[in-house]
Amino acid sequence: MTGQIKTRFAPSPTGFLHVGGIRTALYNYLFAKQHGGKFILRIEDTDRARLVEGAEENIVGTLKDFGLDFDEGPNRQSENLEKYKKLAEELVSKGLAYADEGAIRFKMPNEGTIEFTDIIRGKIEIENKLQEDFVILKSDGYPTYNLAHLVDDHETGVTHVIRGEEFISSMPKYIALHRAFGWELPQYAHLPLLLNSKRAKLSKREGDVAVKDFLEQGYLKEAIINFVALLGWHPSQSDRELFSLEDLIKEFRLEDVQKAGAVFDLQKLDWMNGEYIRKTSPRKILELVRPNNKYIDDQLDDMIKNKPAFLSDEKIEQIIALEQPRLKKLSEIGDKIDFFFRTPEYDKELLRWKTMTDDEIKKSLNSAIQILQEVSEKNFTKEELEKLLLKKAEEIGDRGTLLWPLRTALSGKKASPGPFEIMDILGKEETLLRLNKALL
Repeated sequence: MTGQIKTRFAPSPTGFLHVGGIRTALYNYLFAKQHGGKFILRIEDTDRARLVEGAEENIVGTLKDFGLDFDEGPNRQSENLEKYKKLAEELVSKGLAYADEGAIRFKMPNEGTIEFTDIIRGKIEIENKLQEDFVILKSDGYPTYNLAHLVDDHETGVTHVIRGEEFISSMPKYIALHRAFGWELPQYAHLPLLLNSKRAKLSKREGDVAVKDFLEQGYLKEAIINFVALLGWHPSQSDRELFSLEDLIKEFRLEDVQKAGAVFDLQKLDWMNGEYIRKTSPRKILELVRPNNKYIDDQLDDMIKNKPAFLSDEKIEQIIALEQPRLKKLSEIGDKIDFFFRTPEYDKELLRWKTMTDDEIKKSLNSAIQILQEVSEKNFTKEELEKLLLKKAEEIGDRGTLLWPLRTALSGKKASPGPFEIMDILGKEETLLRLNKALL
């Protein structure tokens, strides 16, 4: 096969773009770009009964959001009905297809075998006796997938068809149709199934696998693309896990795609998303979770709009930076940092370190208050506070006796950043207010 390489992504607008779809689109995009070729978007909208309103817009928008820009399209099959009809009737005139209750069926050879070479799987051989005559044009004038996708691939010059392995069993149909028209076959690469944690097939209707849902949960686009790329592929000479889209264009090889099913591991996605969050600036994170962005956190937005006077924009960025190491998803931010924006409410039992008595808790808080009252506003910094309070904690012997009640009184949370970082942001006045309230 000579000439420019062309790949295509051809979803049906019967639902929003899901993880399996974005993987197919990504692999097609990467293969085309690394060979200086073209990536085509085709909307296969001939199943009119299952069309979902807004699905095409979601597909196009999601591809663009993820940087998978297509060079041609979107081409819609519903706009080419006459072309499919003409070709189907041409096969009837050649005696290779026949009318059947208003539909047109293609005559499948029932002897011998069909052979083809798959880029991922090597040589594949399927017996023709397993196939039956099949409909290529329905009685309503709409083509079936079997005819339409093949015609479109041929007419748009697609050189490589990269799609899911569920199409392998139908390859005899597609090859027989190519031969009937006298067309050259493109090269094929059939991707492994996506599996859930129980190693069962991952359905696009199963659980939370729509790409839109992942974005709304606070997963970064960069992390999703990276994660999806590794669902069935990994560079053969490397243990590397983190790849930008530009890296993937350089590193991706169809020959390195595995044959066995790829397990969709949500824990790995969480880990990877956390890695990308930590690489993102606090200012950028704030932009991403504010209105008009895909990761909007209404709780955080309300808190920022009604922020207390002691929280400047700079301090809000400081808060984000504190939480970045503990974030897996952007949607978690509001719940983790709410105590900075309002006085926390909590069960007093949270203040107890190990077997401390109530009197010991009060004594610990009073010790902290006495030390902090002597610190000037100017010196009320993480470094200075840490030096003073750690000295006192060492005198007591068990650091937790001083630092646990202090931290939990400030945050109202079992898990939070350290007390010194919190006080640095809250400032002296707010810190003392919270500690005194804990004594009541």
